[in-house]
Amino acid sequence: MKGKLWHVCVQGNGGQSIFLDKSDVLHFIDLLGVYSFYYGVKIWAYDILSNHFHLILECENPQRFIHALRISYSKYYQTVHNTIGSVGRNGYSIGLLNSKEKLVEKIIYVIRNSVKHQVYPHSFVDPYNSAKYYFLSNHEDSLMTLKPAGQRCKLSYSEKIIPEHYFLDANGNIYPRSFLKISSIEKVFGTYDNYMRLITYPSQKESDEQQKNKDILNSGVEPNFVKVTDLQLSELILKQIRPKQFSSLSEVEIVSIAVLCKKRYPVSVRQLSRVFGIPESTLRMRMGRQTRSAAQEEISDF
Repeated sequence: MKGKLWHVCVQGNGGQSIFLDKSDVLHFIDLLGVYSFYYGVKIWAYDILSNHFHLILECENPQRFIHALRISYSKYYQTVHNTIGSVGRNGYSIGLLNSKEKLVEKIIYVIRNSVKHQVYPHSFVDPYNSAKYYFLSNHEDSLMTLKPAGQRCKLSYSEKIIPEHYFLDANGNIYPRSFLKISSIEKVFGTYDNYMRLITYPSQKESDEQQKNKDILNSGVEPNFVKVTDLQLSELILKQIRPKQFSSLSEVEIVSIAVLCKKRYPVSVRQLSRVFGIPESTLRMRMGRQTRSAAQEEISDF
């Protein structure tokens, strides 16, 4: 390794979603590939959820890379979703991985993150996770519809040129194995069997957290079992409100849509608050107010 290893986590401001549909996530993965090349950063692993993302990076200092990455994504987000301002919290979490034990722990943590949050049952079925790209043969790569980026292939919503040796999939997105530091991850875990064992079963620390959640369940508080992901929820809403965007909805429209979604889909108010970017307590109060008002109108009509 030529550089230091880091675990970086960027979260949405107030827990709100920073990715509203799969196109957002795929564009962000493209940005990871392009900006890591230009800033000399090696991407070991990533996992991207609707309101935060985790990265394992190799470099001397990731500050300039993260800054440029976030600015570019914010510009894209503003253009596509008709918003202003930066996307996500101003600050971010960063930790130096200065021992093999800490490195292995954080790689597993990142790869299992969507499982830990009960979004997917296994990292391999998470489409926005680097887990499935390790321990593949070149033959398996060749079975996909891939083509070299070639010369002067420009990244969408950007002036950056995609490195010509990168591969693009059938939709024109960068194939993550083009930039992931595959060999380093495989060296850390040694064998495919060891890798699968460690990412399939929760660590002792994760098991302890799960036990705490069970204790909460036994105390009568309802847990957050995800049946519709935040990303799926925001995509469903965007499909219904087009050509409008979230940023152009009035308070009344947001509350009406939230009440309808709560009736129609197995989602929580907390999920709706993340998608709409409204504090959960505020949205819950407004939804309750509208529900009570509708009930009173029904009684009056009767």
